[in-house]
Amino acid sequence: MLMVLELLLRNYRVCISTHSPHVLDVVWALRQLQAQHGREKDVLDLFGLATNQETRKIAASALQKQMHVYYFKRNGFVADISTLDPGAADDAVAGWGGLSEFSGHVGDIVARVVARRHQEMPA
Repeated sequence: MLMVLELLLRNYRVCISTHSPHVLDVVWALRQLQAQHGREKDVLDLFGLATNQETRKIAASALQKQMHVYYFKRNGFVADISTLDPGAADDAVAGWGGLSEFSGHVGDIVARVVARRHQEMPA
């Protein structure tokens, strides 16, 4: 994602197609920092970067850029879910296009298996 921010600093338009929730985590965080008047230092902390002239430029640029997220539905329609609002009424927005829903599902299955294993173990 730092490479993407570097490209944005250079005024490239970047399009990422992914199923990675990590990318959405970064986009969500940057949008929150923008909305809450975050500072360059907040962006640097997000990435664990030291403060220097180059990293400050990247961080300042990241706070100024527009970021959009689109969900390509199975029915062929495309939805703008850029707010990535977990409290949204629209499941596509709240579930980040199904990515957080899947992560929750995975966690539920693993928790069930772990609980069952502990119940089966002799005391």
